[in-house]
Amino acid sequence: MLYSAGEVELVKNSTDIVSVVQQYVQLKRAGNSWKGLCPFHKEKTPSFIVFPATGTWKCFGCGAGGDVFEFLKKIKNQEFPEAVEELAEAAGITLKGDGTSGLSAGLSKGLFEIVDEAHRFFRKCFAGPEGSKVRAYLKGRDIDPAESGIGIGYAPGGNALLKHLRSLNYSVSVMGDAGLVITDRGDPYDRFRERLTFPILDRRGRVVSFGARALGDAVPKYLNGPETAIYRKGSFLYGYSTALKAARESGIAILVEGYFDHARLVSAGFSETVATSGTALTKKQAKNLMGMAEKQYICYDGDSAGRKAAVKAAEILLAQGAYPMIVRLPDGMDPDDFVKNRGREAFEELLRSAYDPVSFCVSLIDGKLPEGPERIRLAERLLEVAVSSSNPLVEEDLQKKVEEFTGYSRDALEKKGNEIRSSKERTGYIRKSAGNLGSGDTIVLRVATAGGVYNTEFVDFLRTDDLTTELGVRLLNAFRGQIDRGFSSVVPAEFPDDLSARCADIVWALEGVSPQEIQKLKRDITRKRRELPRLRELQEDLASSDPERKAIALEEFADMKAEDER
Repeated sequence: MLYSAGEVELVKNSTDIVSVVQQYVQLKRAGNSWKGLCPFHKEKTPSFIVFPATGTWKCFGCGAGGDVFEFLKKIKNQEFPEAVEELAEAAGITLKGDGTSGLSAGLSKGLFEIVDEAHRFFRKCFAGPEGSKVRAYLKGRDIDPAESGIGIGYAPGGNALLKHLRSLNYSVSVMGDAGLVITDRGDPYDRFRERLTFPILDRRGRVVSFGARALGDAVPKYLNGPETAIYRKGSFLYGYSTALKAARESGIAILVEGYFDHARLVSAGFSETVATSGTALTKKQAKNLMGMAEKQYICYDGDSAGRKAAVKAAEILLAQGAYPMIVRLPDGMDPDDFVKNRGREAFEELLRSAYDPVSFCVSLIDGKLPEGPERIRLAERLLEVAVSSSNPLVEEDLQKKVEEFTGYSRDALEKKGNEIRSSKERTGYIRKSAGNLGSGDTIVLRVATAGGVYNTEFVDFLRTDDLTTELGVRLLNAFRGQIDRGFSSVVPAEFPDDLSARCADIVWALEGVSPQEIQKLKRDITRKRRELPRLRELQEDLASSDPERKAIALEEFADMKAEDER
């Protein structure tokens, strides 16, 4: 969803940044600003400052900074539209969107409402007489729904949900759009029937769909809701919204596969646990997991399929720049079984003894090095894992482990690793430098956005050739894009992450710039970045043996001199 400049600026101007930040950071007044410990890196002396007058924040320790949208994006790992929507809801502002992208706000709201109503219905059924067999089932598994706090419900049979929603005047069409009712196979009927339900929440804590487990012999045993306009399976981690705070506090995030694995670990006090809901980890989910905490632990089932899936998940995380650890469970056990039978302390010990991805693979063969062709195949597989990393330091660390275990030389492994890398379709981002912004470009862009407000006249004056770095050109184009859409103030949170991160040292660095200073900068740009390069070209033309080329150069040189004298 794209929102208009007017809507975004209305939300921003209606939001007290101090009140928002105080929900996550303990702040103390320091003159006209507020100070606290940065939530984005560990520190003992407060270097995180909030400036109410400009509606901005800045950490002078780690360099992060931005406006209230950028703060929510970072602290809750949200996308920009999600941050706008959350703040709009808190301010009582109804968003319409500009109609250029995504789902209309009205339809989106309707889907959230009907799915939430379904969740309330399932919870009511769970607590009522019809939910007795579900409660008995959970008791048999030694799971207390109250301890897990995940809102387990029960979907009865007999099209009970369909009838309930009809009684509230919801249309069958909307029920189908929300994934609650199947409408394309004759008469409509409930998708979830006689199943225990797990609510799937988005990052704002809104119910968007359900996972469900059959209580009898129905197949499939586990059933997930279909993709809808508000639910994309590959974008959500089950339990994310409730695990985020705990992960930030503990510094770790634990990834499991199933709903009951998640319920067991959360009940045991591992609140930083999330699940893939039985599907393969996606790039989007990996990024969300990395945004939760600095350390990621993969804890999948202790069978062949689970261990293969764990290595695959590790490769996806490596491709995003992470350095995940893999927990090895005893053969045949899953996280639910292990914690139930051996307890919290035993699981904590497993976390402490977790393996890096290469060492985990080695552990599966009990550290025994095969000979001949088997040794070569093993080395190649270990290298595949190592070169999955998009972080050269992580890759080197993993390659050292391959070298230590296999005994092959560094040169041979690097050569083979390069072959694997070139032939393998990379699942992560392409490694490239973040790019530098020269001091000259920094000054130009600071003036263009002084005080967080666009100087449109100065931006119009600028040419992309006036900027000497690729990053500077990208930022200028991003600024122009917002101006073209009607923004008067800069909203960096809307930009791609690499650009918004650089804006902290640009957009609010200057409170204001006088007209005289702007005119001087324009003259400097004209002379140093436009005329001087052209003068060098003209000097080359004047030295040319071509009479026509020399004559044209003389004429242009005279024009430039006359213009300068004026």
